[in-house]
Amino acid sequence: MTCRILVVDDDEVNRKLLKEVLEKEGYPVQLAGSGEEAVKWMKRDSFPIVLSDIRMVAMDGMAVLRESKRTQYQSTVILMTGFGSMEGAVEAIQEGAFDYVSKPFKMDSLKQVVARAAKHWESLRDFKGSSPPTQLDMTRTLIGKSPEIVDVYKTIARAAMSASTVLVTGESGTGKELVAHAIHNNSPRRQKKFTAINCGALADNLLESELFGHLRGSFTGAVSDKKGLFEDSNGGTIFLDEIGDITPALQIKLLRVLQESEIKVVGSSEIRKVNVRIIAATHRDLEAMVRNGKFREDLYYRLKVIEIHLPSLRERLVDLPDLVEHFLARYADKNKKAISHVSDESLKMLLNYSWPGNIRELENAIERAVAMSNTSVLFPEDFPSEINRGHSLGASAFNKAEEPPFRTSLEEMEKGHISKVLHDVNYNKSKASEILGIDRATLYRKAQRYGIDLRGK
Repeated sequence: MTCRILVVDDDEVNRKLLKEVLEKEGYPVQLAGSGEEAVKWMKRDSFPIVLSDIRMVAMDGMAVLRESKRTQYQSTVILMTGFGSMEGAVEAIQEGAFDYVSKPFKMDSLKQVVARAAKHWESLRDFKGSSPPTQLDMTRTLIGKSPEIVDVYKTIARAAMSASTVLVTGESGTGKELVAHAIHNNSPRRQKKFTAINCGALADNLLESELFGHLRGSFTGAVSDKKGLFEDSNGGTIFLDEIGDITPALQIKLLRVLQESEIKVVGSSEIRKVNVRIIAATHRDLEAMVRNGKFREDLYYRLKVIEIHLPSLRERLVDLPDLVEHFLARYADKNKKAISHVSDESLKMLLNYSWPGNIRELENAIERAVAMSNTSVLFPEDFPSEINRGHSLGASAFNKAEEPPFRTSLEEMEKGHISKVLHDVNYNKSKASEILGIDRATLYRKAQRYGIDLRGK
């Protein structure tokens, strides 16, 4: 059967662009300008693939997804959004979406997703979805809509539906514990206990006692029996942060938990069964540690059944404005201050800084700025001095003749950058879109907004 695609989007430019691209790949394409129109098409005809925007007036993409499961044809649904979030990815995947794609997307990446959907449609056509998603704790969650972080959202959603061990990697301050919380909060274990422990913060004997418990008199200071975290969290989840810091002796005991689901209390020969999901995290290169004999290979592979890598903040700077807005709202409310936004100068400064401490450092910087400010806007002088110095050092690397004036608005900076890229590629719109990291539909809209002639005239 020919793999027909129903494209659903209330943006006419994006709709027609997708039709053009997908038909060049050999897929027959039917367009729908709304969720309601899409449902009418699905009821009268079969579409192996439905490619739908999420945010639409009246009937959104999630409603289209649910309606697709009520028709006699079981379509493979891919959802698109320009407002990517962890909650959206979790809901989409757990409702049965094949994939969740964040705009602006590169067309090559989208074509790969569609090709995978077409290849597996026959086996997925009877997919019934999964249990309804749970409501996440929104007080602390991952923020952003870059392709890198949306990939993390999708892996979290799929990991939450499994019982497998998860290894979360990434630099310090990238939000590894938030990932662990998100997996637990959306898993069948969500009603049970979530326990976090930093393995690098305790001496080996104390960490063993914390994890496995001990009997009174088993070592100096053990004045009473103590239940360990594995027993205390039975049925729930344990998050082992900085797993790369544990000693070889403790690695062997942890491997036993993973292989046999059992522990031995310190000072006792009794074996006790436990049912705990382990999520581990590290900023270290465990693979290199395995090669150097500092970490057990068998434990490494037991831990990384599912691996989630968190990108550094400098690798996803496109998310920085959303993160700034999120932290600003939190700390303005906490400090009872009516601070509405950061100045253009401040945002430029934050975008030029290298963020060695990642999101944790950004959060601390925003909290400090809010505390120091006595106006409704955050200015560069409100932020820590090292960020101002880092911004100055970074800015000096640019050609001063090409650098826009410091008080140039963000819109003027964007217009100038788009115009320069178009000129450099001789107004090849595909190449310009790839360099700018946006899709062609977004390029067309920005050109229209800024009065840029895409023909170079």
